[in-house]
Amino acid sequence: MRKTIYITDCEGPVSRNDNAYEIADAFLREGGRLFSLLSKFDDYLGDIEKVEGHKYGSTLRFILPFLKTADVTDREVQGFSGQNITVVSGIRETLQVINGLMPVYVVSTSYIHYIKEVCRYLGLNMANMFCTKVSFDDYIMDENERKVISDYHEAFLKLSPIAWDDNNRVSPDSQQTIDALKLFFYDRLPSLPVYRWMNDVDPIGGKGKAEAILQIVKQIGIPLNDVLYVGDSITDVDAFKLVKDGGGLSVSFNGNRYAVQSAEYIVVSEDAAVLQDIAKRFCRHGKDAIQEGRISETAWIFKEGACNVKDVTALSEKTRKEVRGQIIGSLG
Repeated sequence: MRKTIYITDCEGPVSRNDNAYEIADAFLREGGRLFSLLSKFDDYLGDIEKVEGHKYGSTLRFILPFLKTADVTDREVQGFSGQNITVVSGIRETLQVINGLMPVYVVSTSYIHYIKEVCRYLGLNMANMFCTKVSFDDYIMDENERKVISDYHEAFLKLSPIAWDDNNRVSPDSQQTIDALKLFFYDRLPSLPVYRWMNDVDPIGGKGKAEAILQIVKQIGIPLNDVLYVGDSITDVDAFKLVKDGGGLSVSFNGNRYAVQSAEYIVVSEDAAVLQDIAKRFCRHGKDAIQEGRISETAWIFKEGACNVKDVTALSEKTRKEVRGQIIGSLG
């Protein structure tokens, strides 16, 4: 049997959480709405404006100054994360089976606090985890700075949502919001002490995930065509491209449109068990052995180029929101 490895995102293919969204919602006034606004800004910078050097997943950095106004600590974040883990149906058994076939790695944009708790909950090896490292205890915000950031928080809650049409055109209201956020993050925030702390945080998303995969294969000593990568969002697009170009197997699991349009195989399922069969076939016979079609009443496998992308995207996003909830399922 050939030597293969299984690399998966955490939130989506493993858990139903969006931990950073949930932290913001729990510790900040209307924090979920603020996080959603910053997430759309993150998507806009990468997908529409295509800002050079922008890394998808930067929302986890954008939200940090606001979380510091609530004096959140590492202990609070880790405790909250551990108490609120919700996993995809069947994932525990699925990962146990896959781990018997090949090493399992997690490459996630999530904060390290959450990943530690997921590892403990599912019995995964923390040494095989790549995630966003941050310590909330490393920065203490003074009252003057807290007041400045809190005022921006309140102002941002009054802004219009960011949206664009199929031709990537934004409305005047959306542009006003984008301009306000740019003014804060590019001009005002760098003049504040908190910027030096948050600027050292490097979210593992976009190109960061691709870099983590390259580090893993180099460490193990296998080619990219022996990698099976599972993701579900815009933060996985670079990883999908890397694995596809290298001849490996890229799988979108209940992905949004970014994932569906980037992965070689698209899985839509309420249960993670379908990933067991994919992993077995890939490990034993290669990716050409993957079975397409309706696998069960609630599980489908589609192949890039052999399906109606518009219909599959609609089905995947619908299932994504059913499994993870409307708000979290709508995040990029």
